[in-house]
Amino acid sequence: MERRSREATEGFLATLPRVREVLASDMLAAYKGDPAARGTDEVVFSYPATIAITTHRLAHELWLLEVPYLPRIMSEWAHSRTGIDIHPGARIGRGFFIDHGTGVVIGETTVIGENCKLYQGVTLGAPSFPHDEAGQIKREYKRHPTLEDDVIVYSNASILGDVVIGKGATIGGSVFLTRSVPPGCTVSVKPAELKYRNRPIQMERGFVRDYQI
Repeated sequence: MERRSREATEGFLATLPRVREVLASDMLAAYKGDPAARGTDEVVFSYPATIAITTHRLAHELWLLEVPYLPRIMSEWAHSRTGIDIHPGARIGRGFFIDHGTGVVIGETTVIGENCKLYQGVTLGAPSFPHDEAGQIKREYKRHPTLEDDVIVYSNASILGDVVIGKGATIGGSVFLTRSVPPGCTVSVKPAELKYRNRPIQMERGFVRDYQI
């Protein structure tokens, strides 16, 4: 155990320069992707996504080194602090940004490419789990989505299963998706239908005078 601990520690420390470089790209992506940000220092010191993504990048390295328990403890700590739930097994590329972040869920076998952006409430999850002959849930298989480079997923969208969202695709808010999307496509729900109660009275009072109907 002492030898294994030493190897894991040395292996983890060796990854830190690379992790730091990747985190710098994440902070820059947040600054470029959020017009409310006044600088990267503000992103570093105040954004919940910074806590969640930084913790994940470190936990993921420990996960790859097969360190038990600690990666998951780290991810759940970040989850409790930020409302952003990223499994340490998820593979996430450079330039990753989560805007607002509350309610985001990223499953274990998720793969996210470079320069991707998620908004609050996004779920990259799995559908109902299959069982083996003994009635136990099957494990160790790809059950979460793959997002290629430059994908944007807007708030409260759910993408479930081993599907691929092609490079440059945009997934609109509140979309429920269980199939792959070609590169460059936009997926959206139908626009909301406006219905007016007591419309003649509203028209007389001028409540909707300035709107196109």
